[in-house]
Amino acid sequence: KADIFYKTNLDSALFYINDAILLLNSYQDPDLKAKALLHKSKYLLYKKEYSSIFNILKPNLDHAKLINLESLGRTYKDIGHAYKQEWLPDSALVYYIKALKTFERTKNSRDISLTYLAIGLVYSKIGNKAMSKSFYDKSIKFSTNSEIMKLHKDQLINRSEPISENDAIEFLLDILKIAESRNDSRLMAITYSDIKKEYFRLKLYNKALDMAKKELELRALTKFNSTIANTQFFIGNVYALQNKPNKAIETFNKALPNASDSLKLSIYNGLKKAYLETSRLDKAIEVMDKYNLLKESINEKKIKASIAEITSRYQDEKQKQEIETLSFQNQAQNQKISNQRLTLMSTIVLSFLILLLGYFGYKNYQSKQNLNYTQLNFKLLQTQLNPHFIFNALNEIKLNLDTQKSVEASEHLSAYSKLMRLILEGSNEDFVSIEDDVSLISKYLQLQQLNHNNSYEYQIKVDDSIDIHLMQIPTMLTQPFVENAVLHGVKEIKNGRIEVFYSLMDDFIKIDVSDNGKGLDRNNKHSGKELHKSLGTKIIHQRIKNYNKLFNYKIEVKTLSNKSTGTTISIVIPVKIKHV
Repeated sequence: KADIFYKTNLDSALFYINDAILLLNSYQDPDLKAKALLHKSKYLLYKKEYSSIFNILKPNLDHAKLINLESLGRTYKDIGHAYKQEWLPDSALVYYIKALKTFERTKNSRDISLTYLAIGLVYSKIGNKAMSKSFYDKSIKFSTNSEIMKLHKDQLINRSEPISENDAIEFLLDILKIAESRNDSRLMAITYSDIKKEYFRLKLYNKALDMAKKELELRALTKFNSTIANTQFFIGNVYALQNKPNKAIETFNKALPNASDSLKLSIYNGLKKAYLETSRLDKAIEVMDKYNLLKESINEKKIKASIAEITSRYQDEKQKQEIETLSFQNQAQNQKISNQRLTLMSTIVLSFLILLLGYFGYKNYQSKQNLNYTQLNFKLLQTQLNPHFIFNALNEIKLNLDTQKSVEASEHLSAYSKLMRLILEGSNEDFVSIEDDVSLISKYLQLQQLNHNNSYEYQIKVDDSIDIHLMQIPTMLTQPFVENAVLHGVKEIKNGRIEVFYSLMDDFIKIDVSDNGKGLDRNNKHSGKELHKSLGTKIIHQRIKNYNKLFNYKIEVKTLSNKSTGTTISIVIPVKIKHV
């Protein structure tokens, strides 16, 4: 029943949704309740109450393993919609990607198409046309209505110039056809409203009037009473422009009862002009009196709101009473009011000066942090381009060439070249994709194997839920911990093994670097050579602090070590989505 009323009466839809949720509370069926909560989410999206969606759908996330994949995918998609409307693009993309991976398991082409389309819209709003076009193309591939979607994509994305009014009307008429074929009264009303505005801009008043009347009929049918007055005001303005003052007066008066205060001011202005055109001066004066009274009332409300705001700053009841009586004091108290205003202004000016000093102090501190960050990046690059490591790698490659092991030498030389390129390119970026980080670690371990005569094995794994192309981590974060695993973990043992595992935990990425060495001896003091080798991780820990300060990006590093099982370093970082 809720589905039936979505297109005609949202309040009735909400009644049936709440009734269903209340009934399902007595049943132990998480999947059935998940579907009811998705109906409530759909209602909240219609009403633009986006912040409420997160709490409504939280039970679906808590029971993710108990509900079917289709409901789970739509839960992720609705949360993504809410984040997109609140304009938190990173969070929106994270949940859209989760939805996409879930829908791919269900092989539901329609949901896959709509999710690709939603991701494309986010990238389009960010300004990344290449990424948005890529996702639009994927959406078209899975769409059940490819021709219409392709037409809209071409008009919105591939045009070198802004879309014209005529093209906009053609685009909106296509949407109207879709709405009419689905008998979607709500979408039809919205589309009529958009078309009427385009006709009005082109000064095609008869067509604009026709669209407005159709919109008005549908608004009344679907009981969107809050917008009816706006449509009636629009019709009245069109009549006024067509030199039909009597019809304008009639329509303006119909709009008044349901109009907001701000809209009433505009209606009174329209009525005044129409009455003057019909030489009804007494009515024009009457309307202007109402206009002035309403404007005074609005101003009084604004003054009261300002007084309430000032009052909230003071906890002392005596100060509250003084502020509340400011509007009612007689002429004899004016001087006192003036003194209070002067005190308030002095406080505001002083507060502004303090904030200004704080701002410049913060900017100075931030500049120092940025300089420190740059210096740390340079030091880390120096540690990664360790001359001893480079010399050994090149020497081993030369030995392979001398012994006519041309294939091995070619592979190692290619790995060495790609490693140097990834390190140098990454040194100029704050974040790199997981794909690049995995490649860097792989090439580094391959060359370290060469330096240590293949005395250890390594494995790099990435969880299937991670999108290695879109998800990013801080540049040059993993390598120093992998280097320590080689130099301090498996270097001195037989059958050494290093594992690097990338996994996704909710909104965080976890990187585990494990070795089967002898573990860390926390009481052992480093020699000068060991201190040099661990310089990279010391710099990394300082960079972690800087990432938190500069980007508000919290990174956690945990160490688990013992002599029997070796050492595991766990790095936990927030998910970051690539924008460009």
